[in-house]
Amino acid sequence: MIKIEKGNITNKVDELFNCSRCGSCLAVCPVYRKTLNESFSPRGKLSLIEALSKGVIEPTERLSDILYTCTLCNYCYVECPSGVLIKDLFEAVRLDLIGSKKYPKILDLLKEKISNGKNVTFDSNEGRLDWVKQLPGVNPEDLLKENAEVIYFVGCVSSFSPRAFSIPRSIIKLLKYAKADFGLLGEEEWCCGFPLLSAGMHGEAEEIADYNIKKIKQKGAKKIITSCPTCYHTWKHEYPKIASEKIDFKIMHVSEYLMALIDDGKLKPSPLDLTVTYHDPCDLGRNSGIYEIPREVIKSIPNIKLNEMEQNREQANCCGGGGNLESINEELAASIASDKVEEIEKTGADVVISACQQCERTIHTQLRKKKKELKKKVKTWDLTELLLKSIEAKGE
Repeated sequence: MIKIEKGNITNKVDELFNCSRCGSCLAVCPVYRKTLNESFSPRGKLSLIEALSKGVIEPTERLSDILYTCTLCNYCYVECPSGVLIKDLFEAVRLDLIGSKKYPKILDLLKEKISNGKNVTFDSNEGRLDWVKQLPGVNPEDLLKENAEVIYFVGCVSSFSPRAFSIPRSIIKLLKYAKADFGLLGEEEWCCGFPLLSAGMHGEAEEIADYNIKKIKQKGAKKIITSCPTCYHTWKHEYPKIASEKIDFKIMHVSEYLMALIDDGKLKPSPLDLTVTYHDPCDLGRNSGIYEIPREVIKSIPNIKLNEMEQNREQANCCGGGGNLESINEELAASIASDKVEEIEKTGADVVISACQQCERTIHTQLRKKKKELKKKVKTWDLTELLLKSIEAKGE
């Protein structure tokens, strides 16, 4: 049996044995539906985890590939009649595999980047504010206030991926329209640590959590907002479990904060004649319980029509971009995203809206690849981009 100091699967045996092996999870698991391989299904993984816990099998590289091939979308939990905390079991066994040195070695590259560069993309954290430079009349240094009521935690993808730059730029404009007292951490902002947490590298993630919390406290902030659902989930639900630093400020997804600004009359949407559909990000929806507020932001815009996908809210299908799956199997992640595009097309929407830069990127990529097959061109916007277009439609 694998033995490490904490978090191994033997501590969750009772939860493991709650699974009746009924197979309800098979129909909703995005990985199983694409592979039709029982080993990759939640039920199949739990059987493998049980064998590991009993010492019947030993960890191997092949086994680790199977157990890491998951988006951590948590749809299986929603459909599980026994209420098994499947995602928790997957995360626990990943911790075991890290301890046994049997895990996909590409994760070492991820760990190295975050350790050295404090982000998931580059070996240096310099340039975390490069996306600000094309904002007219905005000096990046002016956003690095010594004190601010609100700190916008931008996240790695929005900071370093040009495809996502429009999201933080939209947020800065919206916050300025609302005359909010806000600031950024700039190069002092580190990755939230979730890629390490989901990989099973908890020790490194704990250090990051304490660092980020201390930086927010130093700014005297009452609130932290983030546009990344994974950053939000990590701050809201994971940091309280792993950090030694106490969180004494409010943590909000940007959709919650923007809706509050709309309710207070500080942002006043104007009409947009558009038909849109909304994609629920897994980390914002199933993993954090936020479904209605992004829809309320959309519905606050006069004249807009919201056509829901057949599978929405708790039953929303994953876009394939979560759980480090792209690092493990890029082709599988893209195939899952392709199925999502088919769902989107059926709504007849002009634009698919999400509240996640990763979802927007994966969906946009597949829409572009399949553009010749689609009946009409469908755009991809973040929720913040949609709201900004509405605010600016009347020249505020």
